[in-house]
Amino acid sequence: MKLSIRKSIATAAAAALVASIALVSVPAANAAAPTCTTTAGVETCKGTLANGASYQFRMPANFKGTMFFWEHGFKPTYPGVSAVPTGIEEMTPASANTKSDITKQMLLAGYGLAAYDGTVKGMRGWNNTFRIEMLKEVIDTALAKYPKIQKKVVYGSSQAGSILTPFVEKYPTYADSVGIMAGINPSPADALQSACDIFYILSVFADPTIKGCAAFGTKGVPGHMASVGELLKVVALLTAWSKNLGAPGLEYPAALKGSGIPQRSALLLTGLLTGVPTKSAHMDGISTNAVVAEHSINATVAILENLGEAVATGTLAAQSASEITGPGFYDNTKTNWASLLDDGDAGRYNLGLSGDDGIAAMLGVLSAAPRVTGNADAIAKFKALDKSTFASTKPTILISNEADRLVFAGNSSRYVDKKRAVYDAALAKWEASKSGPKPIWNTLALYAMTPETYTKFTAAGLPDLAGPVAASGVGHQSFTTKQMKAWVDMLGVAARSGKVPTSKYVEYIATKVPYLNGDLDYRPADLKYNFG
Repeated sequence: MKLSIRKSIATAAAAALVASIALVSVPAANAAAPTCTTTAGVETCKGTLANGASYQFRMPANFKGTMFFWEHGFKPTYPGVSAVPTGIEEMTPASANTKSDITKQMLLAGYGLAAYDGTVKGMRGWNNTFRIEMLKEVIDTALAKYPKIQKKVVYGSSQAGSILTPFVEKYPTYADSVGIMAGINPSPADALQSACDIFYILSVFADPTIKGCAAFGTKGVPGHMASVGELLKVVALLTAWSKNLGAPGLEYPAALKGSGIPQRSALLLTGLLTGVPTKSAHMDGISTNAVVAEHSINATVAILENLGEAVATGTLAAQSASEITGPGFYDNTKTNWASLLDDGDAGRYNLGLSGDDGIAAMLGVLSAAPRVTGNADAIAKFKALDKSTFASTKPTILISNEADRLVFAGNSSRYVDKKRAVYDAALAKWEASKSGPKPIWNTLALYAMTPETYTKFTAAGLPDLAGPVAASGVGHQSFTTKQMKAWVDMLGVAARSGKVPTSKYVEYIATKVPYLNGDLDYRPADLKYNFG
């Protein structure tokens, strides 16, 4: 049986071996005045911030008073794994699946638009602290240029989740509503820990030479290349599994060689222990046929398809964060692997995990394997990355895909949990004194769901991983045009009213927007870690 994993990962990984790595030149220190032109009723202004990073405004003739300020996600500093940006690549929310944005729709609706390139002296990566100040400068510049701005929406995707939250806490008057799309939850340590676990688990079951996050922490090009070297080892595994679906028996560790447990059982376990979705762009985790004879095999192929992006971007993000923390931020000496396997998953995917005996055997060797001991100072810095109080009362609306293969949907529910804890404490304090205005709950989490079934099979009975992706709910920063437009319209309403939409309003919108979940009680799978 032969399947192809995500082509871009394999291609980029190969390119990393021969890429010419060079630091980006340091931009000019003085901000330039914007240059503006008007076409078809839209004024476009381009300029640079004090550190040389570019920004852009688009102001429609039918402007209705609300300006949206876009914060893009993670971008690499060095070439080799993914393309290095050369300026502003996104003005508005865009779908990675369809390569389409909603710039036209937002301008027609009378929204002003702003975006900038979050580059700091040629460096990108985990530069969140700098980008908080850069966003403030963008807003200050827009307000000076357009005094007619009445309401400000700060919104963004992915890495932006850990930028916008501390931003609005530091500068509460700079936003009237906050939008987080497929955003990572501050601190990113909870999510990055699981990304590092992927490396470690694969080192136990498939390639003992993998060091993973234990090899991260060196600054600059040497650190980048060291992390790429670890990524290439995982790409080699994914490539092999894409050709045989992990059917051969385990070769590692020695205690499991000859046990009859197939490699795909370890692959499935890796995904379940780290929270990788069991639905992917092409695999619904349910559909079966003569070749994919059981739903847990479908889910295993989904994890295989998802791992490419999860590990590739996770590698770049973890290495970038490690340049802040220093080496040794990853530690698993206290990890209880058995506790990371949900009881429901152990039952649901029992056959794919080689039964109770297979589960016990694999968890047993994981528990007995040598652990990674980190550096206490680096670990403390790691857990404190982008630390937030979650005390902002600005209306905040999150949107996530049910099966986001990179920033898992559990980031949204974790965000809500943290905001709820602060709200509950404030409400209890108010009820004890009845002093001042009563706190209101002002956070809303939306989810885009997948169709129930969508896996397609080739004439040979193999999953068709080259065909169209699911209509909704899969991929990272990949939403339908209707879903994205509904989200920004809700943000606009919230900016004007000071409140998130009611449950009845969300239920109504969900009837008009396919696959948008109108059930506000829906909760995705939780993240595996909570460092508090």
